Amino acid sequence: MDVQHLLIQHPGILSDPEWIALESIEERTSRFVFDDTLLHVLADRGLVESAGESWRITEIGQRRLNERDG
Repeated sequence: MDVQHLLIQHPGILSDPEWIALESIEERTSRFVFDDTLLHVLADRGLVESAGESWRITEIGQRRLNERDG
C-alpha cells in the first residue's frame, strides 16, 4: 500500500488515515484496516511504537490525538 498520498507533509497535522489509525490503536481494535506500512510511517513520526505483537501510542501521538479532538 502506498501511503504517501494519504499523508499530510506537516509534522504537527494528522491526516484522516493517520488519525483513524491512532484511534484504532488507542481503542485496541481487533481489526486494523491499514497495513503495516502506515504503522511504520507513524513510528517514523514518533507517534507510535512497537510493543511486541501490538503497537502503542507514544506521548507525542497522544498529544496529536488530543489536539485533533479538541
